[in-house]
Amino acid sequence: MQSMKLFTSLIAIVLPLFSAGPLRAADEFHWVNQPQEGTADLLYGDQPVLRYMYGFDSSTDKARDETVKVYHHVFGPGTKTLITKGPGGLYPHHRGLFVGWNKTSFEGGPLDFWHCKKGEHQRHHKLLMQSGDASQGLMSSEIHWNDADGKPVIIETRTVTAHSGSVGNGWQIDWQTSLASQRGRITLDGDRQHAGFQFRAAQSVAESNSARYVRPSGFPEQPEAYEVTDKDNPPLHIDLGWLAMTYTVDGRQYTVEYFEDPSLPKPARYSERPYGRFGAFFKTTLEPDKPLEMRYRLFVTSGPTPSREAIQKRYDEFVAELGKERK
Repeated sequence: MQSMKLFTSLIAIVLPLFSAGPLRAADEFHWVNQPQEGTADLLYGDQPVLRYMYGFDSSTDKARDETVKVYHHVFGPGTKTLITKGPGGLYPHHRGLFVGWNKTSFEGGPLDFWHCKKGEHQRHHKLLMQSGDASQGLMSSEIHWNDADGKPVIIETRTVTAHSGSVGNGWQIDWQTSLASQRGRITLDGDRQHAGFQFRAAQSVAESNSARYVRPSGFPEQPEAYEVTDKDNPPLHIDLGWLAMTYTVDGRQYTVEYFEDPSLPKPARYSERPYGRFGAFFKTTLEPDKPLEMRYRLFVTSGPTPSREAIQKRYDEFVAELGKERK
């Protein structure tokens, strides 16, 4: 009888170790990789946050068109819904969070790393780091901007870090990209609609033309998209520092706040569209011995649109944080 009690006690202790699976805090960041799908998901507990889209498939023209750019999807806070756009739909070259220039000029160029229609492409090379804990989820990867022969023109090192709870129900996403020339002196040029670091909302926003905007003091206060072009003389809508877009997906309202490092080349030409693509671009020269360092911060929240003053305060804190790091 005593031995039976001991056996039962051991079963009660050991069985949960086999049935519970890996132990993880409910509020901890962690990554789930699916190499066969070409995706890596960042989760906060069971809540998806980001999806890194890195698959490359050149087996058919369609497969190639869908995988010529490396980008990040964003999930709506508090949901399992993607609030960013993938391939297809209006302007299929816009996808999630992405970076590129349509006029990338060098000896042997130019190439278009925005539309990627003539064989040039961005291709994931390797993951450098993935980590997660209770405070943040981080990934770093090496991405090759290749010509049609598959040879790198630029090597991008991309580091993306997500935090939760900074502004209530939402994500803080810090984006760092380093671009290193592999072809000598490279000119990065284009226009505000086809270059730079940009965000594209889900396709449903384009179908309703429902994206609305908040801008810093001194810029138009209209909620509708302020649609400027590079033909303006003098060019308008430059050096805002930050811009915010608000839109609805599946009945939920989201706001994306876009903060730019003020030390980046100027002028920074901003662009916004009612179909849900916004961001900024600049012209610069990429020297072979001096990588271009780009830094941005985004806040993605669910619920009512934050006030201009609240967004400005967060942007000022971002700038002050960068200043301390550089001292």
